[in-house]
Amino acid sequence: MQFFRRFAFAAAFAAVAVEASSFACENKAIISTSFIGENSDVQVDTVACSNTIEKRDLSTRQTNVCADTCTTNCFTPSGGGPNPYDCQVISDALLYNSQNNEALFNITSGTAIYMQYSTCQTFFVNQASYSETYCSSNWANVVEYVAFNCQSTQNAHGGNCVPPDQTWFIQ
Repeated sequence: MQFFRRFAFAAAFAAVAVEASSFACENKAIISTSFIGENSDVQVDTVACSNTIEKRDLSTRQTNVCADTCTTNCFTPSGGGPNPYDCQVISDALLYNSQNNEALFNITSGTAIYMQYSTCQTFFVNQASYSETYCSSNWANVVEYVAFNCQSTQNAHGGNCVPPDQTWFIQ
């Protein structure tokens, strides 16, 4: 439960190199910082970005989007992608957290959850005007898939995963 309290935010999910991200949090304000994983080696920041939707009074609605499917997009051209094994550390930390702390996390409108380990970063961005709930294990799966399937051998440098309604994304 502590993970959810600390990390409510709007976020996007995908594995991307620190230098090469298609979404940039503008006027980033760090709300909180902690570490997850068996060795507490993955940094997790809850951040507010000026370029995400701000929470409105109507935002008391909450939707569980764990079962939502998303389409993976790889960022081209190749070059500058993360080391997929660094992304594997984040994926493992998310799985460890889901098995030992909380399996779900709440992402409020107007905030994002950002994780980083070495060359890999990932974030979940909530583009809806209401809070969304997402599963740590699903995020882990997306990170791992993008890390190993959106590399220079695929003429890419990371990617994202976006659902059909585009209310959130993982990068």
